Amino acid sequence: MQVKISMLAAALAVGLITSFTAATVQAKPSAPVQIVGTVQAQQATLKIAFESAAQQVNVRVYGVDGLTVIGTESPIVGETVAAGQVMTLHVSYEPGSDTSNLAVQVDGEFDGKRRSKISSFTVQGDRAATAAGSTAAPISVDGRGRRIVILPAQTQ
Repeated sequence: MQVKISMLAAALAVGLITSFTAATVQAKPSAPVQIVGTVQAQQATLKIAFESAAQQVNVRVYGVDGLTVIGTESPIVGETVAAGQVMTLHVSYEPGSDTSNLAVQVDGEFDGKRRSKISSFTVQGDRAATAAGSTAAPISVDGRGRRIVILPAQTQ
């Protein structure tokens, strides 16, 4: 009886390991790119750094929660990029009345597999309206959407 319980425990352990491994393998990795943005009153500067070469790269920018992109929403369509290449895009928009978001989607064929990555940058409607006529520091956000304020150097 003791042997059967040990074999049952071993079979259960192997089953759990197999199911966890299968779940890990099925997770879809995102595109190997870093997306960093500097958000200002009605314009954002986006820098997209490619960690790996890619073909058929598409970049789409769109507004969420009231933000409206001015101009083309697909500034890059079907391009080939090299590893280490950095694209800089300037996106004009009309922010929403309150908090809205500028979303950026990069997709392409990386190492023979179709992958995609989406980043979002928060835009404050009230802050953007007041920042247009002032000398406020631009607000940047990293690829995870965390705010980074770039302060000007002090002069004496």
